[in-house]
Amino acid sequence: MNLARFFLIGLIWLSGWTSVQADDCAPVNIDGWTQASFALSGDRIIVNNQPLKLIGVQAPQAEKKTKLNTNAQPLAQASQDALNRLLANHDMQVGIEYDQRRADEFGTAEAHVFIKENGQILSLQKALLETGLALAKTETPNLTHQRCYYQAEQSARQRTVGLWRLAKERPDLRYPIAPSSEITTANEGFHIFKGKILKVERSSKNYILNMDTTGLRIRKKDWKHFDYDRLQALEGQVVEARGYGFLYDRAMYVKIHAPFAIDRLNPALK
Repeated sequence: MNLARFFLIGLIWLSGWTSVQADDCAPVNIDGWTQASFALSGDRIIVNNQPLKLIGVQAPQAEKKTKLNTNAQPLAQASQDALNRLLANHDMQVGIEYDQRRADEFGTAEAHVFIKENGQILSLQKALLETGLALAKTETPNLTHQRCYYQAEQSARQRTVGLWRLAKERPDLRYPIAPSSEITTANEGFHIFKGKILKVERSSKNYILNMDTTGLRIRKKDWKHFDYDRLQALEGQVVEARGYGFLYDRAMYVKIHAPFAIDRLNPALK
């Protein structure tokens, strides 16, 4: 079955995506308007002949056969097509708003991006997340508009569109939600890992939250963002934690950088 074709129908462009912006969706300080060329993926575009990463968005990844091989994730092409359509429908003109960090660890520029529609300035990230073809992602220290992005994702999830329809109809794919009890090597990469927190403890370097086969790790440099008592209160609860999973010694590990990445600590999901 061609998953991309199946889910593109009626989902690529949602005529009903809301134009009413919550305060957190409005731009704080747009640094300038320019022309975009095209989308490289569901979370990267070309602006002024350079790649630009959309802050706060994680799209399904296409397969990459490199030294560090990346497994293909469902609907990667559909996500890229949705982003291209959003750009094309707004004359490829985008407003760029930088956050505290202007480039990621690999040197790729990153920003919040805006589009104009009927005299309004709208968040491109929000529009994409409302299609259900991308996930919200917390990227410290760039935390502006986080509430907007998670609420946009929640809207898509409640309407069961895009990846959320996939999760309902094809749970065997374990994407975007990967149950901790069913982890396989295919679940490396960015997912929402779901399971009961069996134990919370602290080492000299990490806050440690363990599910049955998935270990969440909060490094010491990120402790300032967390209340350890609230983390301890998660023991015995089922949580959804999002991040890049990597296998080590037959267990999955996920680094958590901010409370937004854990659903029960995320103020946008209350």
